[in-house]
Amino acid sequence: MTAPVVVNCDDRASLLLGAVTAIAVTRAGSDRRPIFRWDNSDYATFYAPGFLCVVGQAGAERFQMTIGPAVSGTTWGTELWRRSGLAIAEFERMREGPFEPECLTLYMNNECNLNCAYCHTDPTPQPASRLDLDLITAAAEVVAEACCQSAHPFTVVFHGGGEPTLHRGQAEEALVRVRAIAARHGVDTFLYIATNGILSEADAVWLAREFDLVGLSCDGPPEIHNRQRPRWDGSGSLHSVERTGRILRDEGCRLHVRTTITRGSLAHQAEIARFICQQFSPEEIHFEPVYLGGRAGPLAGLEDQHAAEFVACLLEARSIAREYRVPLTTSGTRPGSLHGPFCHPFRNVINLVPGSGAGRGSAGLATACFKLTNADSVREKGVGIGELNRESGHFEIDLHRLQSLRQRLDVAPPACNGCFNFYHCARQCPDACPLDGNREQGSTGEPGFRCRVQKALASAILQETAARLWAEAKNSRDGEPRGTAIS
Repeated sequence: MTAPVVVNCDDRASLLLGAVTAIAVTRAGSDRRPIFRWDNSDYATFYAPGFLCVVGQAGAERFQMTIGPAVSGTTWGTELWRRSGLAIAEFERMREGPFEPECLTLYMNNECNLNCAYCHTDPTPQPASRLDLDLITAAAEVVAEACCQSAHPFTVVFHGGGEPTLHRGQAEEALVRVRAIAARHGVDTFLYIATNGILSEADAVWLAREFDLVGLSCDGPPEIHNRQRPRWDGSGSLHSVERTGRILRDEGCRLHVRTTITRGSLAHQAEIARFICQQFSPEEIHFEPVYLGGRAGPLAGLEDQHAAEFVACLLEARSIAREYRVPLTTSGTRPGSLHGPFCHPFRNVINLVPGSGAGRGSAGLATACFKLTNADSVREKGVGIGELNRESGHFEIDLHRLQSLRQRLDVAPPACNGCFNFYHCARQCPDACPLDGNREQGSTGEPGFRCRVQKALASAILQETAARLWAEAKNSRDGEPRGTAIS
């Protein structure tokens, strides 16, 4: 994934808006590095992906001269240099390195007991295709073997185009098989399930006892949640979600809550955050702007002009959640980790979707795109990266197609060059895809909603961190630079 040039952000306001001017922070014989600077009247902030330093203006130019390879010992300047190199190397690994799956994501079915107004997968309440257990077994062997080689835990995610708990017997058998395979390869498992919470009490207890982490969907107070996430008969679903949340909490289960923000709930994010903290006491909350597609029509979607309001309301919601000591995040930008779009070829994920019809691919396929939830749509878009060979019983990864998709997906708009958030941004994914010829711009031809939101949120996190470090430096009165990793 192409690295941007090194840039200098000329002030805090321009960082927030994404305006940058390119200057080189280089050393003889070295490549240009993603190291950034912005200034205010009191101090200068220096940033490399995942690491930030502040220094008073009186010493800023002198400090900038220390940014480079270590000569004698480690300094904040050499750490900035090291972090910038790590970012370049990690993106090169994602782009060109071997595909070594560490996560198996299972889209168990395309059925759902809710009729959410914005669902991009548009599942059915009727019996539909389910994931083939032999496909799960074969793919689990591949992932477990890779995890054994890399000494990583085997992560298994139950998710999908429908509600993964609808057929408990299928899920239980999948768990038995996955655990047995992991044990045979000598790797630990981490089991996650995403659920809408419309469960019986017995199933909620089962969920709490079988999975290491549960992601529960709740869109907020009754007037919001029941409007956005009704049952098929139009009745509300929040009462059942609240009951499931209570059972999970009483069982001591680790719980995250995921909230979809639509145009209708955009201005209510602080209210939603307070409700979720009080009602569920989760370990984390994730706010996600609604994904386009499926049922998410114009009245639900968020457009370019909504970006500023979304960010302002999200930051207010973060402050509310902080009062309850609950982190509130969004997945599009995560300054504490190096990442790009959600495409599975870059993330070492095998994501299985149910098959349909007859023939070699009827067991299901592995998809490069999480947004596609059945084998037909995966084949239509040409993003299948693996399938079960019925003759051999083995799961076969199509390495040629996988590498081809990496190259085709590794396309960023020109505006991404030089952006301080390049290494921590999902771009316009999943609303815009290079495979569709979309250059990730908004309706005006300028950077779109997700680009604007992600840049502004990352900027806010960096500025908060810089202000805290500067306060520490002033209190110590030693005038020394301060640095920290971004979490």
